[in-house]
Amino acid sequence: MTNQPFAVIGAGNAGSTYAAHLKTLGHTVRLVDKSARQLEPLLANDNKLRLHGQLSCPEPVRIDLVSDDLAQAVVGAEYVICTVPAHFHAELARELAGVLAPGQKLLLSPGRTGGALEVEHVLKQNGCAPGVVVVEAQSILYACRREGTDVQVFGLKQKVPCAAPRRVDLTEFFAGLQGTFPQFVAAEGGLWQTSLHNIGMLFHPCPTLLNLGRMESPERFDYYIEGFSPSVAAAVEQLDRERLAVARAMGLELPNVVAWLAENYGSSGESLYEALQSTEAYRGIQAPQLAGVDAKRGLRYVVEDVPTGLVPTSELGRVFGVPTPGIDTIIRLAALMYGRDFRAEGRNLRRLGLESASAETLLAL
Repeated sequence: MTNQPFAVIGAGNAGSTYAAHLKTLGHTVRLVDKSARQLEPLLANDNKLRLHGQLSCPEPVRIDLVSDDLAQAVVGAEYVICTVPAHFHAELARELAGVLAPGQKLLLSPGRTGGALEVEHVLKQNGCAPGVVVVEAQSILYACRREGTDVQVFGLKQKVPCAAPRRVDLTEFFAGLQGTFPQFVAAEGGLWQTSLHNIGMLFHPCPTLLNLGRMESPERFDYYIEGFSPSVAAAVEQLDRERLAVARAMGLELPNVVAWLAENYGSSGESLYEALQSTEAYRGIQAPQLAGVDAKRGLRYVVEDVPTGLVPTSELGRVFGVPTPGIDTIIRLAALMYGRDFRAEGRNLRRLGLESASAETLLAL
């Protein structure tokens, strides 16, 4: 698929990494973002990014288009990779509804929990042309960070399951994509596999909320290696047990978070704490530093992963009769510390267009 045009939405860590990686693989790449702060370093550097780490490239790569014009980037691109935080998916879908054309393929990377359902629902509500394929990936492909025009790739996942609502035939989707990204594979369990295999809802809200005081201090620390103390890691494992119980009630057997680390990063250890200590791909990824009480307001580890991960998982637990006390506690703690009703504004069943759906209807998705 040489020189296939790709559009990448979002010029942050993941989007910049996708864009630079695609250029090294010989593709035309259009990178779009609304944020001038994200675009200015690239524009000032002639659209060039430099890859370091696991995907290190000796020379900077030049992105073909860097713009804040969504239509300019998306029109004519067979694959559109969306890397914006999941709590912006609905807003983005409203904008894309008048831009996407039949046959285009929109990959949410990641979709978090119910991402493809929400985006497809909003596209339809806003008159999008039929024939657009919406696919959610279980996670992004990389462990990465962008600083200015330097992109550091700490790790590359070996396999990323993908799915679409109603078990849409994705043969054509994968036929065109896997020559570039063989890591993207079909999720055998369909949409609920990718949605409930959302590791971000485990790795982000709980540890962030329990480390907020540390993040608000001048101290620098590795988020995954030092931020997951034995007690914090044990709390995350409880959330994981609840997630897996919801999955089992829906007919899915998913690996726990320790097995996921072993599969994706070759980590070892009996507990989550031990496994994270052995995960070299996470070493050096520093926790956010928050200057002032309001700095946390845009912290995606909470404002993305609570409403688009924990909330829909709790909702599914309610429908399938699975208690989620730990997950519900973190949702309430986030609401307390942020002064927001994350359950009301998140991906509840009403927001997904499934307010009166039965368990059988949900399984059919």
